[in-house]
Amino acid sequence: MKLKRQPRVVLTLATLIAIVLLGNAAAAQTYRVIHDFGQGCPSAWRPVGLPAVAKNGDLYGVTSGGGGCNGSAIYKLTAPRSRDGAWTETVLYEYNGNAEYPSSLVIGEDGALYGTGAGPNIRGFIFRLTPPNSGDGPWTYQTLYTFQSSSDGIAPQGNLIFDAKGNLYGAAGIGGDLGCGYDGGCGTVFELKRPGEEGRKWRFSVLHTFTGTPDGAQPYAGLTFDHDGNLYGTASAGGSFGDGAVYRLTRPKTKGRDWTETVLQSFDRQDNGGYSPGGPVVFDSSGNLYGPTYGGGDPTCQGGFGCGVAFELSPPAKKGGAWTYAALHAFQGGSDGISPSGCVVFDGRGNLYGTTQTGGEASGGTVYRLAPPARKGGAWTETVLHAFGSDGDGAVPASGLTWGKWNYLYGVTGEGGSACQGLGCGTAFELRP
Repeated sequence: MKLKRQPRVVLTLATLIAIVLLGNAAAAQTYRVIHDFGQGCPSAWRPVGLPAVAKNGDLYGVTSGGGGCNGSAIYKLTAPRSRDGAWTETVLYEYNGNAEYPSSLVIGEDGALYGTGAGPNIRGFIFRLTPPNSGDGPWTYQTLYTFQSSSDGIAPQGNLIFDAKGNLYGAAGIGGDLGCGYDGGCGTVFELKRPGEEGRKWRFSVLHTFTGTPDGAQPYAGLTFDHDGNLYGTASAGGSFGDGAVYRLTRPKTKGRDWTETVLQSFDRQDNGGYSPGGPVVFDSSGNLYGPTYGGGDPTCQGGFGCGVAFELSPPAKKGGAWTYAALHAFQGGSDGISPSGCVVFDGRGNLYGTTQTGGEASGGTVYRLAPPARKGGAWTETVLHAFGSDGDGAVPASGLTWGKWNYLYGVTGEGGSACQGLGCGTAFELRP
């Protein structure tokens, strides 16, 4: 009887081993590099900013190098039909030499691509790239606005956003008030109004000029609208303590009047809070704001500078009251990650996802998830979903994350990958949470 039963026991053990191996293989496939930048000429390389996701799942973005292997480029990554299929890169536009560096990209309702950039001899520019009417013809590039003087702002880098009429809003990291106490100026928030007829000029206006203290300086990240059309953003410096701020620009009730700025939070590293917010803010369904800071938090991390925090700002119960600040997670360095930055996103369960620029098991940065507490007032729980810096998977995912096809998370790394030499030319990746 024992001899007859033994093969059945061996088969059962083999089956169990196979199940475990298959389970581990499936877990390892949650992260995937979908494109290695820098694969020959004229491939784009060194992606910057967060890719824009089209309705069909294709990704569009910009790079600081590549194109004709001389300058920057605007690229498209065509999504495969199947989940594990190959993505295909197409360079849509090549900048001439090293004079212009795009930094962000969004997709308009008209299907055109809109973005910002600057250069060694260019204070800043806003562009549009329009697809061909039919077929595979060339895309049409147009500069919508070139920043004229320091008062306009200099170095727009963060994401642009549209209002319901198709007007564009953004922030310039420096420029504006050159006497504000920060070299190069404290930055501006601007509007670029769409013309009533195609072919006419877009109209540029400055909505707010930062003054450093107490309203903030260097708003390098992009903007966010609320339901009432008010703008929210972060300044990486300035504020009451010089460590950055979260601000709101309230839309005027009467057309032609000025927007009104309100500082919702001034960061203070001396109080173990975060400092230098490194991305735009995002709302949850209850109207709370969330975002990351590059430094601050745990004073024992990074020699006293802190490794950064993910924060929450809750609106006041009564109109005119103060917003309430809370640090959801103070990063610890090491495998936990260092310097969170870029865009954070929510899933349907209220989990918050983001990236850190460095740290992790291989020191190339991380993708993290923060799960909300089961009970109000409890601690959020962090899980590192992926650590960058090994096996050609990329490094320095500074732009954060966005949701895309199949409800996967997508992003880019500015360095790493298997192409190029030295630091690598960067990657585009997907992650199934």
